[in-house]
Amino acid sequence: MILLRKKEIVLVLFLIFSIHLFSQDIVGDWKGTVDIRGSKLDIAFHIEKVDTIYTATLDIPAQGLNGAKASNTKVDNTSVIITFSDLKLAYEGVLNDDGEIIGNMKQGGFPIPLNLKKGTVILNRPQEPKPPFNYYSEEITFVSNADNVSLKGTLTLPEKNGQFPLVIIVSGSGPQNRDGDMFGHKPYLVLADHLTKNGIAVFRFDERGVGESGGDFGKVTIELSSLDVKSAIDFLKERKEINNAKIGLIGHSIGGIVTPKVASENKKISFLVLLAAPGVPGDQLMLSQKAAFEKDMGLNELQIQQGQKIVKEAYDIIKEAKLDNQSLKDSIHSFYKNKYGNLFPENQRKALVNQITSYEVASFIRSRPSEYLEKIKIPVLALNGDKDLQVLSKENLTAIKTALDKAGNKNVEIKELKSLNHLFQEATRGSLGEYSEIEQTFSPIALDVLTAWIKEQVK
Repeated sequence: MILLRKKEIVLVLFLIFSIHLFSQDIVGDWKGTVDIRGSKLDIAFHIEKVDTIYTATLDIPAQGLNGAKASNTKVDNTSVIITFSDLKLAYEGVLNDDGEIIGNMKQGGFPIPLNLKKGTVILNRPQEPKPPFNYYSEEITFVSNADNVSLKGTLTLPEKNGQFPLVIIVSGSGPQNRDGDMFGHKPYLVLADHLTKNGIAVFRFDERGVGESGGDFGKVTIELSSLDVKSAIDFLKERKEINNAKIGLIGHSIGGIVTPKVASENKKISFLVLLAAPGVPGDQLMLSQKAAFEKDMGLNELQIQQGQKIVKEAYDIIKEAKLDNQSLKDSIHSFYKNKYGNLFPENQRKALVNQITSYEVASFIRSRPSEYLEKIKIPVLALNGDKDLQVLSKENLTAIKTALDKAGNKNVEIKELKSLNHLFQEATRGSLGEYSEIEQTFSPIALDVLTAWIKEQVK
């Protein structure tokens, strides 16, 4: 047995006390700002400790990143290292006597100074509804007929008792929760709130593997999303508060392909609202989107056309190949390696192939919205903003109108709204960077247009 002298005991106790204080200080919310070539970017971390294990999440609101989980969080004495393997990003810092963490964000090995202070990044979102609400809201769980996965969402009714027309909001691309939470905005919450206050029941739900819903978003396709929406309809039409003769769908972005597909196959749907919906084939839309973004970034025409050629080659393989996900990846990798060799760097090639061969994106590339739109006989409202760089308004609205004309549909309203972007915010350029910078979540003009049209259909 080793005996400690009094002085040594005091020193040991001081070290234990100091480490305990540090662990308390490091836990919580931290925020800071990085300067990337003159552009400021707010970044936030949330650090937690359970027993002896630290965990952390990352938010970059301006880039639509929220709650990204760290692959490793290491706290040692007064230093902290937070690693995000999926993002190829890490933060290293040291807590100083002033209660700040002085450190660097590293991506690709390049350090960028990032000092953190206690606090959260708060974005001003004046339209975001706050409780208490003057309508009835209920959490709903339904089971998808596709594979018995449980999906959860929110049903809002103008009043608890009564019978009301219903709209179901079908979200855009990427893993979306029921509020459409992106870039610090909740557009589907704002839309649902507005419609419910105008006498329309609204259902919105977390996609598979998102929020409180089960399943795996990584396996989601347009077909699977359609089956989930059909299941929601089957569940909700049994509710006594829902007027079965007045059920409509609102599809945003890729949801604007899902909803016509569902409506073309389900006679329970009585009207359709398409928000920034694709009208042209998926591969064509993605090429147009890519060119629009690159032009906005300042690339010249030669660079844009070179990029179009390379990506189109992969799209053509995706459209024609009847391969599983991994075989499709292998096929495109082999094509690029054989044709371009080292001229197409491996890291760039892998990033591109992984993105475009995901289940959702591959199904979108293969999609032909006209297949469904040419079968639609019910009333349709199609809205898009002329600042939309993701779904270019003129070519897609024109294609939607052409397809509905082929269906012989006379009850169609097509509107291009001035100065609105893909999220229906009033915008200057329509670029991705504006999404978080703009405080407005959803243009009041767009809200009024679609609400008035829906009320006309269900009166």
